Amino acid sequence: MPYRRLPNTDAARLRAMKTAMNKSASLSLEDKPFSESSHCSLTSIIPKFENSIRHQKEALKAQTAKSGEYSLKYKKAKNYVSHFLQVMNLAIIRGDLKKNARKFYGLDEDVRKIPLLKTEQDLIKWGDIVQEGETKRIMQGGNPMTNPTIGIVRVHYEKFITAHRHQKQLQENYARFSFEVASLRKEVDEAIFNLWNEIEAHFSHLDDIEKRNICREFGVVYFFRRNEKIDERENVDNEYRKNRTTDKEIRLEEQQKETSVEEYNKEYTSVEDEETNNEEKRNIQYSLF
Repeated sequence: MPYRRLPNTDAARLRAMKTAMNKSASLSLEDKPFSESSHCSLTSIIPKFENSIRHQKEALKAQTAKSGEYSLKYKKAKNYVSHFLQVMNLAIIRGDLKKNARKFYGLDEDVRKIPLLKTEQDLIKWGDIVQEGETKRIMQGGNPMTNPTIGIVRVHYEKFITAHRHQKQLQENYARFSFEVASLRKEVDEAIFNLWNEIEAHFSHLDDIEKRNICREFGVVYFFRRNEKIDERENVDNEYRKNRTTDKEIRLEEQQKETSVEEYNKEYTSVEDEETNNEEKRNIQYSLF
């Protein structure tokens, strides 16, 4: 026996509501298979839900469109901050700077290792430390670092910071609209549940197959259980019938393969055991001589 199942995607939810509204648009109030209350509920919630979904998609699209540019600016700033610290270490090795210069950049003066900058927060933290450290070192009489200079580092770091703030704003927009869509789903699901109950009740005088066929026209969705035979009178998509047949054939084929493998393993094991026994017998015979 096929069963009714509520939509599990936002697109399917919208489709279910719109199908009912479009199908009943030309019907009089008395002929509509659902109540005026449900009609008012759909009239209110469809545009609200649709707008929220559109805003969510637009926010995701904007975030995705900027992600490539943002990634390049992040990598560029990361390289410049990292290279600046590497050059500082090389200057110490050459003797151009003393080891205590590392302290200006928040590093242990006896450790050459520099931060890995694995995350955006690492880059923000160390980018600020490097700029402040270089400023203090120069103010105390040190020579400016070159190749790269702190000015070049600052340019790329600030570009990253600007892009980072913009990307965070885009992420927050997407999160806000996603929350808005999620908060509407319960209301939408309740509306569809009540709508489908009323539609099925309206056509309850018909036999089961005829009732399902006309309910489908108003957006109600039915699913057949696995291996359940679909009556020819059921108004279901031919592709759906074909896929179910294909799935069943695939399952049978997989079962046959599993059976063949099991039989092969049993046969192989018995042959292997027999060869092992023969080998043991030969060893015993050889030991007697």
